[in-house]
Amino acid sequence: MNTLAHPRLLITGATGLLGRPVLRACRSTPGWSVTGTAFRRAKPGLGLEHADLSQPETVPALLDRLAPDVIIHTAAERRPDVSERDPAATQRLNVGSTGALAQWAAERGAFLIYLSSDYVFDGTCPPYRPDAPTRPLNAYGQSKLDGERLILASGCQAALLRVPILYGEVEELGESPVTVLAKNMLDAEAGAPLAMEHWATRYPTHTADVAEVLRQMVARRLSDPSFQGIFHWSGAEPMTKYGMALAFAPLLGFPRERLIPDPSRPAGAPRPQDAHLDSSALERLGIGRRTPFSSALPAILAPHLAARAASKARPHP
Repeated sequence: MNTLAHPRLLITGATGLLGRPVLRACRSTPGWSVTGTAFRRAKPGLGLEHADLSQPETVPALLDRLAPDVIIHTAAERRPDVSERDPAATQRLNVGSTGALAQWAAERGAFLIYLSSDYVFDGTCPPYRPDAPTRPLNAYGQSKLDGERLILASGCQAALLRVPILYGEVEELGESPVTVLAKNMLDAEAGAPLAMEHWATRYPTHTADVAEVLRQMVARRLSDPSFQGIFHWSGAEPMTKYGMALAFAPLLGFPRERLIPDPSRPAGAPRPQDAHLDSSALERLGIGRRTPFSSALPAILAPHLAARAASKARPHP
């Protein structure tokens, strides 16, 4: 890839939880020409290209037409329980598309940034540096690790960014495994206790912060062609889901005493108990941004609480 004043960027999964803020952050940078891909929501006028990345054989033609200098690959099946039930579909999307992107990037000299996960680790020896041994516990984590390996084997110029549990601006509260806790609290039976998992320690990370980190990584690559490798970015606040729920409670008018910490290992796909990511490699480069969890929540919740209030205020036949 050339060092370009006006690079062409392609962002996969640009209508997803992370893809939306990445698209905004990159489009806000003067001189960058940014296109996003979407599957079901590639509407005219949004600057989005329709792409079914679960069909990797279609990827090269798309890339040949768009000719990106930088690809930020955020598209993925990211729900561990869905991946556990259908590992073949997860492999097609998470691994097949990644291999096709990596091969094209290697042949054309494009720079690929791949979003991976803290779930490549087993959660027994935190904090994890980028060079720490990997040992995924579930099909989702294995698919992200398989994608990493394909990129490294392809010989393309790339940066791999592992991130933990994400939250941020959501189209509906169930979109993020963090904000779904607020939905569960709002939907709970009045006055009844509500159990919240208190087993795994997580580091909730704002999608807008990850988007800014990715924007900074692209800028770094454009100014320094030697920039590549495996990196981590993570929020710095350790919290169980019970701890997150406690932070939501005053904003939702939910009595804290109704929240019951549940120390049991959660059902479903096995998950690491503490896969804390060491972000110091990017920090040493001056790359990073963190939004405190409690200060981010009011703006995230506000439109959803307003919509619920409006719905309740409307007369019903």
